[in-house]
This record gives sequence, C-alpha cells and structure tokens, in this order.
Amino acid sequence: MIILQCDWNKSIHPLKSNWEIIGPGGGGSTFTPTYSFHDTDHFMLHCDMTGNYLTQNGGKSYKQINFKGDVQHIAYDPRDSNVIYAAGTFLYKSSDAGHSWEVLFPGKGDIRSEQYFGDHAEYKVITSEHSAYEHEIGQIHSILADPARSKTIYFAMGSYFFYSFDDGQSWDKQKIRERIASMYTNSYDLKTDVYLFTTSAIYVFNKITKVISEQLLPVELVPADSWAAGTVKPENNTIFYALHHQSDQSKSLDGDAVWITSDLGQHWKEMPASDIVHSVPGLYAGFSKIVCSEHDAAKAYIICDRFEERGNIDSIVNWYGVLKTMDSGQTWHWVWKGGGGSGVYGIQDAIDAPNVNDAWAHHAFGKEFIQIIDIGVAPFNAEQVIITDWYRAMKSNDGGATWNEIYSKKSDTDSYTTRGLDVTTCYGVHVDPFDLQHISISYTDIGYHHSFDGGKSWQRSVKGVPHSWVNTCYWMVYDPLVKNKIWSVWSGLHDLPRGKMTRNPSWKSVTLAQGGVCISTDGGITWQPMVEGMGMNSPSTSIILDPKSSPDHRSLYVAVYNKGVFKSTDGGQTWQLKNKGIGENTCAFELTLAENGDLFLVVSPTPMHQDGKKGIQYYSGAVYKSKDGAEQWTRLHVRENDVFPNGIALDPSRPGRIYLACWAGVNLSDIVGGDLVKVHGGDKKIDMPGGIFLSEDDGVTWSSVFDSTQYVYDVTVDPYHSGRVYCNTFNQAAYLSDDFGKNWKKIKGYDFHWGHRVIIDEADHEKIYLTTYGSSVWHGTPEIE
Repeated sequence: MIILQCDWNKSIHPLKSNWEIIGPGGGGSTFTPTYSFHDTDHFMLHCDMTGNYLTQNGGKSYKQINFKGDVQHIAYDPRDSNVIYAAGTFLYKSSDAGHSWEVLFPGKGDIRSEQYFGDHAEYKVITSEHSAYEHEIGQIHSILADPARSKTIYFAMGSYFFYSFDDGQSWDKQKIRERIASMYTNSYDLKTDVYLFTTSAIYVFNKITKVISEQLLPVELVPADSWAAGTVKPENNTIFYALHHQSDQSKSLDGDAVWITSDLGQHWKEMPASDIVHSVPGLYAGFSKIVCSEHDAAKAYIICDRFEERGNIDSIVNWYGVLKTMDSGQTWHWVWKGGGGSGVYGIQDAIDAPNVNDAWAHHAFGKEFIQIIDIGVAPFNAEQVIITDWYRAMKSNDGGATWNEIYSKKSDTDSYTTRGLDVTTCYGVHVDPFDLQHISISYTDIGYHHSFDGGKSWQRSVKGVPHSWVNTCYWMVYDPLVKNKIWSVWSGLHDLPRGKMTRNPSWKSVTLAQGGVCISTDGGITWQPMVEGMGMNSPSTSIILDPKSSPDHRSLYVAVYNKGVFKSTDGGQTWQLKNKGIGENTCAFELTLAENGDLFLVVSPTPMHQDGKKGIQYYSGAVYKSKDGAEQWTRLHVRENDVFPNGIALDPSRPGRIYLACWAGVNLSDIVGGDLVKVHGGDKKIDMPGGIFLSEDDGVTWSSVFDSTQYVYDVTVDPYHSGRVYCNTFNQAAYLSDDFGKNWKKIKGYDFHWGHRVIIDEADHEKIYLTTYGSSVWHGTPEIE
C-alpha cells in the first residue's frame, strides 16, 4: 500500500510544518468543484497545474494535496463521510476525510516502472501484463461510489468501465464503443443499474448480470458534450440533462441546446439556446457545461462561455456567465452575467457580474472578458454552488443570488493574502535591499505583486505597464544603491521556455511577441516602459544589473526571447543588440553575471521555422559566455549532442565553478508540435539529458552531477552556507547538496509536481523560497529527508 500523508492544519496555509505558501491566492483556473454528500462545507477542487485543494470550512482555508500523477477527478462516498476518492494516474482513497491517502488501483505489485516524459514532465506508470490497468490510456476518470451498495466503486479509463464489489480489492472491466464521459446510479429507481454517458449513446450496466446494453442518442443531440443526472423531488424520479455544443461559432445561436429526458432516455425534449438566453436566433451562444443537484435535480445550472448581443450601430457585444433553472429546464434565468464588451482577452471594455463580492481579481480583471471554467453544486442543496473562472473560485449560498470569493482575503490595507487556493506560476522572489519587508514576486498571468509586510499580504502593481505586456513579469532587479529604483522585464507570452509557446511560426509576429523592459522609481508602484533600440515587440525573460557600474549610468543586460541579448549603459534609456557570436537561435532565456564581470547566457531549443513555415527542423539549446560585457559571445560545449539548458549558477567561493540546470525527456513533438511528427514518421525522444552539469574550469569541460532523467528548472548556490547548492525540478521534488553538488538529498515536505527556482531568503538566510509552475511561492526552512 502506498500512503500519501497530509497532516491537517487549521491555519490559512495548511501545509507541512516547515512550509507555507505565500501570495495573493487564486490567479489561475480551477476545475471540478466537488461537494461532500454529508457537509456542504467540505469540498475539493483541482487546477490545471497539478494541485488539488481540500477545504473543510467552506473555502475559508484549504489544504493543498499534491498527488503523484495528475489527479483531475474527485468523488465523495455517499455512504461514508470520511471516504473520498481521487483519480488520475492512480485511483486514490482517503478513509479519514482527506488526512491521508492510499493508492487503491493499480496494486503496487502491478507496477513495473514509472517515468516522467515530455516537456511538462508528465508522469505515467507501466504495469505488468496481468494487471487490469490500461497503461496506454494512463488516466482514470469518472469515479462513482454506489449509494445503494456498500463497498461498490466504479470508474472509467477511456472506453473501459471498471467495477469493484469488494471495496477495490479486486476489479473487473468491460470495454464499450467510445470514451465514457460520466456515470450515474441512485438508490431509488436505479438500484440495479449504472448509466454510462458518452457523446453518442447511453450504456446501461446491470449490477446483477454484469451485462452492458447500448441506447443510441437522437442524431440531433450528438455529440453530447456534458451530462448531468439526478432525482426530482418529491417523487425522486430520475432526470438526465445533456448538453449539445456546436463548436463552430459561425453557426447560428440555435446550434447549442440542452436536451432533457425524464424516462431514462426513451424520449427527449430539446431546449434551444435562444429559449435559454432569451434572444433572437442568428447570433452565437456557446454552452460548455451543465450540472444539477443530484437529489434536487429540478434545479440545474449551465455555463454560457459566450453569448452575443447586438450593440449600437450594428456592433456585437459579448457576454458570459451562468444560467439556472428551477423547473427541470422549462425556464432559465441568469445568476451570473458579465461582459458586454468586445469579448477579446485582456481588453478592459466589459463589466464583472454585479452580484459578486470579490477579492483582488475583481479589481485586476473585472473589466475584461472572463469565461467561466467550471461549476459544481451540492448534491442535497441546490442553493450551494461554486463557479470557477480564469482567475478565481466563487461560492454562492443562495442559489446564485450573490457570489463570494473563496480564494483570497483582504487584509487591513488594500492588500490580499491567500486562503490556500494557489494556482499561480512565478519565476522569482525579489527583496528590496533598502527594506527587507518589501518583497516582490514576478508572476505569470497576474503580473507583478509586492508585499510591504514581509510576505503576509500582497498588492498587484502593473500601472504603466503596456497592456500587451502585462500578462507576465518574468524577472526584476532592484538598484542596490538607489532606493525605490527597479527594472523589470515583461511579455504577453507566458510559460516561456516551454516548447508549446513557439511551435507556431506566428509567435514571433509583432502582434504576439510583445514585451520589453519597464522601470519604476517609486518602489514598484508605477512603471514606465524603456525600449528605445529594442522595440515593444521584445518578450523579455531575464534582466541583470552590473553592480560595478555607476549609479548614474547603470549597465543592464536583458535576454529577449525572440531577438537575443540587449545591453544598456545608461540605465535603460537606450538599448543595443549584442549578439555577436550567438548563432541563429536567439531564444535567449536567462542571463547570469559573475563577480569578475563574465556573462553567461542560456538559449532554449526552438523550431527553425524556415521561410516562416512549420517544419520538423529545430535549433538545439546552447550556453554562451562573454568576457567583455556582451561585445563577443563564445559558445560553451557542454556536450556533443543537443542540450536544453534552463539556468546557470556560479559559486562565488570558487571562481570557475559553474552549475548548469538542464531539462530532460523532451520529444520532437514537444518542440515542433504533434501535428508535424505525425506526418513525418512519428514522434521520437531527443537525446537531451537533464539534471545538472558541473564545470570546474570556467566552462571548458563539463560532467553530470545529478540524475540526468530529472527535469531541473534551475540551480542555486547558497552564498551563506559553504558548499550548499539547491535545485528545483518538475519531478515533484527539490534537492539540497552540502558538498558542492557531489551528493544530493531531497528537501522534506515539498512535493509540488512542477518546481521552478530556489531563492535564498535575504531576511533569514536559514530559509528559502521555492517558486513554482502553478503553486505560487513556498517559503520555509529546508530540511532533508
């Protein structure tokens, strides 16, 4: 039995004892809000960045649970309030309300090997031939605990239906014609049947005979994109809702519809979109999900991801939101309606829903078009409902009349702190040399945040940053001698250097490749772009300041992902391109400055896009060094074949000692795209060892000093502890070495899947910050396992 221990702590940040998560909370998309059958204060959500979140107090605080393997499906047991199931790579079970978890399936003896693969270090297991586990599919979904039969559990893997009648000790499976979207049974009229819903049919599994029968859906309903099922009071008659979504937005509004059946699929009633949103046909409306209260199913909610109306002078305005029915779909009304503008991402010409009581995201993004992502409703109380969108989670206790945040809380000032629901990617933690209580975080999607109370609460500060840049702040640097002077680098392209961002040749276009440098002279409260000689289309990911340069004429260096390296000798007023010696690949990602003035540059792999067209050719990553202030670059030969460097760390106590963090397990499709490899002989793994390479002769020769199968994002030398080196990985672990990298030990308590950097806490040199790709910043004292 594999046990994942999660000690419950009632504080705002209920993590392992030596860690807390800091930041404003929220900031990204969350999915599948799932209520307990026994207490509406108990529910779980998950994010698309591998984290899962459990609350037992209605969203006032959360415990973050980082399962091994990407868990995206949750089910509470209707018969036992302490039992929760979670599914992804494995099927997990908690018997103590989420305090600890065991792997229920597959059995430990079935696992032959485990591995991480692809650019995002996805996790999978290979099982033995006798195992029922379908490792080619690799994901478990649609979990269901039977309310009518004890110890009975169902789940799906693709088109395989699994069932156990002995509490998961043994499993049987049957294959149907297509992928199973969801399942339903009840203890009223379906005591002997489980209904399996797909895009084109309903399948019925008989619990007694174990026979599955098929019932085709009406042609007009196919494909059915979302299902909801439950019983209607007072007779407890079963009702099914099915959503038909027309993905082609050029179609009329009537392309989308809700279909309803009260006789287990024998007869259906169609409710067209025009009747639901109360509009004339001809304009577009898209529905993405429908849910109902399982034991009060006359009450249902539907997500409208986009709804068009005619504005002034024949213009089109775009809305989004949630509609509710209280009479089994006969009538619908809005309970969340926002938008009213162009519907273009990031353009502030819209309004937020008027019935929300929100935290910081309302002020930051409420005037933009924000699609609702997911929705969940309590099984016994249809007035309890949760919605999630691109930035936040909101809960209603009155059936959608009002909505309240459940991700962030306001402090005494105009700043906010997390409730433990953290869904943000960050690159750095930066401490003001004049005020150690002034801390900044450079974030993806939500820009720059800073704290004036040592990280207890946070304010977003992007005033003056060009709108097309504001998505991501990749890095920043304080002037060590001039109070309140800060330079920062920005881009409208997030998630660099992940390969998904550059597969399309248009990524370098002026429209998409926006970014550059900003300066602040008031401590990050306001910003001003500084791009003369660089241009506004300069997505910038790294900036360093030469501390030996004059405060009146600072020398600065910037890595621009689509252009190379720029240098300024006048504090950023003007910039010059400094690419002499750098090859054709100019995806400059990170710069590092040695105490003697030597510069190091890492360049990321990227498709060649010859003649501006997609192709399977690509440039390898590279490492460069300059000894003359970026006037000339020399390539360092880390190895003969490809390399994917991410970051460099220099040991100040030993000149010439260099650590290089590298990415592992990259496939050709990760760089150029899956569509191309399919027509060019299939995908292949590229020989790019990860881990950490070490040079002790100033970059002339290199050796591997850390597991080459690991995805190491960056490496950090601790200047306050001799011999100490840190690294953070995408392998659900961070590591520490106290002997200059000869031996490494895992840091205790940190278990987030996708890690970025380790940063020393300048206010307390015994502590560190761990930045992450999806879990904000972890702060604590590193202890080794």
